Amino acid sequence: MMEEKQKQFYSVLNSKNNKEYMELYLVYSLAPVIAGFKPSSTINFKRDYRDLYFQWNLHGKKFIKELGLNYIILREHQDYIVVLIYKENTLKEYLLEESNIKFLKKLGYDEKNNLDSWLETLKIRYNKYHCPHEIGLFLGIPIEDVIDFMECTEKKCLMCGYWKVYNDCYKAKEIFSLYDNSKKYIVSKILEGRSTLSLVNDIQTNF
Repeated sequence: MMEEKQKQFYSVLNSKNNKEYMELYLVYSLAPVIAGFKPSSTINFKRDYRDLYFQWNLHGKKFIKELGLNYIILREHQDYIVVLIYKENTLKEYLLEESNIKFLKKLGYDEKNNLDSWLETLKIRYNKYHCPHEIGLFLGIPIEDVIDFMECTEKKCLMCGYWKVYNDCYKAKEIFSLYDNSKKYIVSKILEGRSTLSLVNDIQTNF
């Protein structure tokens, strides 16, 4: 049933003009962030289909502000752009957990616990190391799983979903379900003919 709805959703998405496409694409992709379940997400905008690289600059940046979110460009290339889009309070609260602070400081992150400074450091390290392991922390992955993945542990991977889970499977399943349900909600409501911005208000209050 959901697979059929997903197909219908993409059919609706592809029928939109460029501005509507970008806005709907962002709301769907960022549903877990908008709902407050996830501190941030990375999106790669390419110059191929629909030239999302151009559409991001033309429509996406402004729309992100309308959503009450922030962004930082992690890498810009002539063919693509990688953007970290985040909800400031959610990200700040998550990163300021004591274990996360200690972890980031060991990697050379600012000791002043300043989010803007940490994001700039992430950008530098992203370009230096392609995709540094600690980005998982910014994306809301539990620190235990980030560390186990980073250290190439021999610990068995218990499950794979939005990340590789090495520790608390029960908690991970709960989080995966929240992420999935927020996206399913967007799909269902769009197929009912709801507007993009009205969905944003709904998802912020109904989850």
